[in-house]
Amino acid sequence: MTSQVGSNFILGLGNTSSLNLQSMLQQLVTAQSQPIINLQAQQTQQQAYLQTFSNFSSQLTQLQTSANNVISDLTQQTATSSNTSVATVNTTQSTATGTHTLNVTQLAQGQVWVSSNGFSSQSSQAATANGVFSFSIGNNTYSVNVNSSTTLQGLANAINATNSGLSASIVYNGSTYNLVLNTPTGTTNNLTINTNNTLAVFGSSPTQASQDAQATLDGISITSQSNDLKNYIQGLDIQLQGTGSTTITLNYNTSQLTKDMQTFVDNYNNLLKYVNQNNSYNSSTNIAGAFFGSTAIQSVMSGLRNSFFGLFNQSSNQSINSAMSIGLSFDRNGNLQFNSLAFQQAVSSDFNAVKSVLTNSSNNGIMDSVNNMINQATSINGGIITTAQNEIQNQISSIQSQINTLQQNLQTYQNNLVVQFSQLNTVMNQMQSQSQYLTTMFNSLNGKSSSGG
Repeated sequence: MTSQVGSNFILGLGNTSSLNLQSMLQQLVTAQSQPIINLQAQQTQQQAYLQTFSNFSSQLTQLQTSANNVISDLTQQTATSSNTSVATVNTTQSTATGTHTLNVTQLAQGQVWVSSNGFSSQSSQAATANGVFSFSIGNNTYSVNVNSSTTLQGLANAINATNSGLSASIVYNGSTYNLVLNTPTGTTNNLTINTNNTLAVFGSSPTQASQDAQATLDGISITSQSNDLKNYIQGLDIQLQGTGSTTITLNYNTSQLTKDMQTFVDNYNNLLKYVNQNNSYNSSTNIAGAFFGSTAIQSVMSGLRNSFFGLFNQSSNQSINSAMSIGLSFDRNGNLQFNSLAFQQAVSSDFNAVKSVLTNSSNNGIMDSVNNMINQATSINGGIITTAQNEIQNQISSIQSQINTLQQNLQTYQNNLVVQFSQLNTVMNQMQSQSQYLTTMFNSLNGKSSSGG
């Protein structure tokens, strides 16, 4: 900011002088401040340019986000079950679209063992001496140590801590507490108690027998130790919930895909509109828009536009291999147009061909190219937009340095003027005093002369 001038800086200048020295000083300092004012105006303009570039970068990010949403829609399938009481489903990787029929006749379940004797509380003594509770789940053997201080709850906790898959819990039946052991599902995970040095007594057979899940998938018989059927259909996880039949449908959310395509097009056109709004020159004010003559902006917009040109998917469907073939085109003003009906028809005709036009393993689909262009332009390591922003910031800093130097010079100039004007004021006050003295003397002499005559 420019230094303020006025009576605060003009110490010793009184009002007895016939000259308004204070006003003269202020006019001189104001005139000397003009270069600073001009630089401050330039700095304000550069700061506005920097904000405009920052807004452009933010809109590039929005465009990139919408491109990534399209890619996500193209790669993430939806899986639905017509009867979720029979099975629920979710995809784990890309798989073929279609429908599958599942008929579940039996769910997998584990054994349930309940101690035949009850305990008065959870903290009841579960062993009378040092010993072990040794058991096997399938072909794997585990063991926990017990002693006279082991409680019923302590025994259950120790069994659970073996990570054997055997689950120990305590169930209250209204009068006593029983130790309940649940094995993992399936007939290969049965429990065998090898050594029992505890007070919990178990019979020779479980209260619930184990069984495997049984079902048919597209007419093919399935037997599973678990109710979680992974990759029986590649990329699909089926969780059995009950017996009965259900239809599983694998598809892509084409409705969301169409919406995200429209959002992408809108974001592109908003970006183009913003560029056009800031790419003009006002001859009457001699002020150019932030993007006027900017090779950085021209390069980015040209790169984005070029992303839509060329042939894609040349090795397969020859009728769906370009932007135009999936409903994308440009009008004469450069705006991107989207024919959603043509897009949906292309998706219905050959989803994979549409996908290849937009994103593919070669990373050269339309959305891939837009992504790559934006990443390059906004990279902190030499990105063309980042570099342009840094150059503007350097200009702002350079102008500020010039302002600081001129303000220091102005302060020195002002201080010198104050000293000079103070000295002048003193001389003029002295001369005025002498003038008043001489006037008084002459008046006095004139008075005497008159009286003598």
